[in-house]
Amino acid sequence: MKNPVMKAKNLTISVLLCLAAISNGQDYPDEFFLSEKEYIESRILNQTRLLFVYLPNNYYSDTTLRYPVHYVTDAPATSNLYFELTRLHSLGNYIPKCIVVGLSSDNRETLLHPDREADSYLEFIEKEVIPFIENKYRTEKYRALAGHSMGGAFTFYTFLKRPELFNAYIAGSPGPLETIINIASKKENFNSLIDNKFFFSSIGSKETESLDGYNLLIELFSRNKPEKLDFQSGINTGENHISNISVNYQSGITQLYHDWQFILPSSLERPADELLRDHLSKLKTRLGYEPILGEWEVFFPIMDQLARRGDFKNAIGILNYCIEVYPNSDQAYAFLAMAHFDTGEIEEGIKYLEKALELNPENQFAKEMSRRIKR
Repeated sequence: MKNPVMKAKNLTISVLLCLAAISNGQDYPDEFFLSEKEYIESRILNQTRLLFVYLPNNYYSDTTLRYPVHYVTDAPATSNLYFELTRLHSLGNYIPKCIVVGLSSDNRETLLHPDREADSYLEFIEKEVIPFIENKYRTEKYRALAGHSMGGAFTFYTFLKRPELFNAYIAGSPGPLETIINIASKKENFNSLIDNKFFFSSIGSKETESLDGYNLLIELFSRNKPEKLDFQSGINTGENHISNISVNYQSGITQLYHDWQFILPSSLERPADELLRDHLSKLKTRLGYEPILGEWEVFFPIMDQLARRGDFKNAIGILNYCIEVYPNSDQAYAFLAMAHFDTGEIEEGIKYLEKALELNPENQFAKEMSRRIKR
């Protein structure tokens, strides 16, 4: 039976979740970094190349987390857009937070063209850009390559020549098509041994001069692709060569991470924390690295859904899982105290409340609970 004081004061997790979020600085737009500029003196290209490095929210405030990296051609023109798409989707935890590296577009018609200097540019990315990024920034061993137009052709070319270099490829409105078709027509260019790779491509329906060539390219890929390649393609109705940039990137990113978000079932046949552990285990198998479990992105929203259902037992299970991952999370302990109050376990609640305040005496959520309990 609930303590009547707790009931009268209406102290439930869900009622005060927003208060806790606000008081702990959980808002986003003013905290993200547009980009950092990095200059590489390339021995391979014999020139200085500019990189635009876009970092996730709170990259510098939480130094325990590592991130997958998406490399995007034609920076900053399309890399700004690409980063905004990843940033906005990650705020809702539809995809993971990512580092985006924009590869500057200088001399693109030469460096991205498969018949010109694409081999040198690919070597530059492999031997100079990737090591630089992975040595300086906190990265997971998961890489994606994305490009549009000539950048899309370069993305196809990279997959055909060095499929192991990236885990995922997103190629929009590729051109020149003739060169890529010629390379793709030779089956020996497809590595049948690759596993757990993702490739997404699309073109706009209004790109009429390219549609026949694109369909031929997709047919060649579909016929010769490795069995374990997740290959998806499409024609976007009403889109032209420019408007397809955002549509292709949007679709490619969301398809790559289609199974990222954990959806809490309406009825639970097993404990919620077990379901979440299974979900993350499947993601780890597919992506090859341990998924990032954000307190505010993953644990607390699930806890809040359970609390709104009145399922405090499972809410407590999720919070205990959170404390396994974040043993010094004052907010998790504060929510755990609240959950125990809501189940009538007052002594347990007080114990966790004291732990929350011990970890962070300025936790406004915990302080408000403490004041109300004393009254």
